[in-house]
Amino acid sequence: MKLYEFLILSDELQYQGVWERGVHVDNIVYNRINHQLYTINDFFVEIHYSISDNKIIGKLAFKSGEPLEKYLNKIPLQG
Repeated sequence: MKLYEFLILSDELQYQGVWERGVHVDNIVYNRINHQLYTINDFFVEIHYSISDNKIIGKLAFKSGEPLEKYLNKIPLQG
């Protein structure tokens, strides 16, 4: 599945695609929101959970850029 194919799906099918095809990469808690990062083929999906009631409050699909940067600083670089 490509990013465009994912984006044209309904919300329900997008979440189903993440659970069935996504590989969990990492998670970050920021402003009382748990951000869970998944990868599907050549793109990422970030699922947002409210910590206070443990419910999904949104998602963001992307290939690169600012949404990915917050995860990169957790990767130890060899040098």
